[in-house]
Amino acid sequence: MKKTQEYICSDCGYISKYWLGKCPNCQAWDTFVLNSKENILQENTNLVKPLKISQVDKQDFFIFDTGFNELNRCLGGGIYKNTIVLLAGSPGIGKSTLSLQTAYNISKNFKVLYVCAEENYSNVRARFDRLFNNYSDNLFLFDNTNIGYILEAAKDFDIIFIDSIQAIRSLDLSTPIGSISQVKNCIDKIVEFSKNNKKTFVILAHVTKAGYIAGPKFLEHMVDVVLIFESRDDYRVIRVSKNRYGSTDEIGVFVMTEQGLKEDNYNQYSHVGKKAGSVLSFLPEGSRLIPIEIQALVNRSFSEKPKRIIWGIDTVKVMVISSIIEKFLKFELYKYDIIMSIVGALRVFSNAVDFSIAVSIISSFLVFPVNRSIFIGNLSLYSNIEPISKNRFRLFLLESSKFSIEKVYSNFSKDEVFCEYPDLKELVQNIEFYKLESLEDLLKIWKI
Repeated sequence: MKKTQEYICSDCGYISKYWLGKCPNCQAWDTFVLNSKENILQENTNLVKPLKISQVDKQDFFIFDTGFNELNRCLGGGIYKNTIVLLAGSPGIGKSTLSLQTAYNISKNFKVLYVCAEENYSNVRARFDRLFNNYSDNLFLFDNTNIGYILEAAKDFDIIFIDSIQAIRSLDLSTPIGSISQVKNCIDKIVEFSKNNKKTFVILAHVTKAGYIAGPKFLEHMVDVVLIFESRDDYRVIRVSKNRYGSTDEIGVFVMTEQGLKEDNYNQYSHVGKKAGSVLSFLPEGSRLIPIEIQALVNRSFSEKPKRIIWGIDTVKVMVISSIIEKFLKFELYKYDIIMSIVGALRVFSNAVDFSIAVSIISSFLVFPVNRSIFIGNLSLYSNIEPISKNRFRLFLLESSKFSIEKVYSNFSKDEVFCEYPDLKELVQNIEFYKLESLEDLLKIWKI
């Protein structure tokens, strides 16, 4: 057994044999602390034999059902066994609520350990009582910040939730809790434990003011899945930053309620289109479409410079679409204020809804409601309505049927739709299809 001494930077984790006033790695002053460590050198006589890829045994992946379809979709079907999932978000956004709800759902069939490193037992119990009416005999709490004790307790459980990685520490280091070196050391131990004992972890993490995950980038590299939890009003959106078992294009949409996080059922869009300027559209995200309401208010301006007030949409996009309408429909929008907003959890930067944005402006300008209507296609700079891919058009039709859509405006006539999608004939037979090539054709169909 050999006892050595080394000094470690509490900011970046840089290790030196001697004490230094200034860290050569992060340039911070007076950050080196003594780190005593006993190195036990062991001889391993086991031979490591590489295997051909054809010799590796196939195994079926077991997946934990989180109880949330939105979360399962982001994870590639659910939480894969023997993996580590990192869930990061701002303070107060609902990370602990979502993890506790997920832990409860999984505990219906498996033993779950919930490590509450940031809170005590009473606080977690109070949140649990607010969220659920019944208790689970398979859900256990552990109030501890020592990674050694946590991993020792984890041996008897199928899946372990840790809240959070910045609140636990390793006694191997004398650096402050939450420091880069502590986070790196703890995640090292968790990864090694997970591989050796075939355990599954869900780890919560904080983000900085700039929106990055607090701690070393090494943290994201070592885990299998990285989920980013975002907030917009009452909505909570999960975006996938990394996923070894699924797509990174998927998102999950939740609504924060007094009973915790619930999946959005989109009932609030039933009124869309009843007033001029209100248009229902779908925003492509991953393998599905997210419904959004586009609202426009076009009103006569009494100032020298008409206002352009826009929420949730790229401002340049609205300016370009307004210019197209002025040029080809001869609307004098330069004399009008245009106020636009997106109702929903997402912000719009995609070109997929440009046609719908244009219709929203036209509808408000003409005071012409477009109830139970959907507008499918891309808008060119010459006001032409260009077709979208066949797969995406099919998705639009499937989603439209869920919202009782009665009119579809696109590049396809009803006969062309039946010919291209014979399996959807029964689903869309009661929908009226209007084929148009440009925005001018839209006014002809409306007889304006």
